Amino acid sequence: MPEQKRRALSWDAEQYSHTLIAMPSDSRPSAAQVQRFLANMIAQQVVPGRPSITLRVPTGKYREYPFVNPFTGQNLKVEIKDQKVLNSPDEVATVTEGLRDYELEVAGVGEPRLVPILMNFDKPHHVGVTCIVHSTPRSTSNLHGTPSGKVKAVPYGEVCAEIPDRGYFTNPYTSDVIEVPGAGCASFWIQFELGKLMFPELTDNSLELLNPQIVAEAKNAFQMEFVEGCYWG
Repeated sequence: MPEQKRRALSWDAEQYSHTLIAMPSDSRPSAAQVQRFLANMIAQQVVPGRPSITLRVPTGKYREYPFVNPFTGQNLKVEIKDQKVLNSPDEVATVTEGLRDYELEVAGVGEPRLVPILMNFDKPHHVGVTCIVHSTPRSTSNLHGTPSGKVKAVPYGEVCAEIPDRGYFTNPYTSDVIEVPGAGCASFWIQFELGKLMFPELTDNSLELLNPQIVAEAKNAFQMEFVEGCYWG
């Protein structure tokens, strides 16, 4: 990332993830669909190197830290998850069948053959692809502050009491609010995590950045429509 761009990023921004959000908000994939999609992400080397495969299941418990999250004004709370490392993507359908809430991540380090987001970077780096499935819709918005108090959204990952008609995201370079119809809450989304300090270029506040081949792969694998968002901090 160019040094001037890095300095322009908001408070302590180190990690960027791009999100592919399923529509409508109550869409949920089958365990077999999740297995097939993640296996394809490995086979097509979207996730490079020797990928790890990790299942995370929320416990319903939270760990609170004694410092304030500057984006919410409240003490930072992190949901506690049980973790299990899988040996092969072939195990995914078996271990997730019957689970109501879970995250399934494949992650590796290297140079992707099928690059998720085009960037001016050609060295080995981390890429993670995580399917996030919930029994009830959760927020997929990611607002960093609320300019003039005019825009509000449930914090990313928290339960949605109501389903908004759009999602709200913050441009990490300018702090502009980006609105995406249909992207406010979902029961299922896919998170593409890039290497540390790797932020994509945003043109005209558009979040349609994901490789079209991967978007098409997701639509075909899950038989759903998707919109794009982001999560960073």
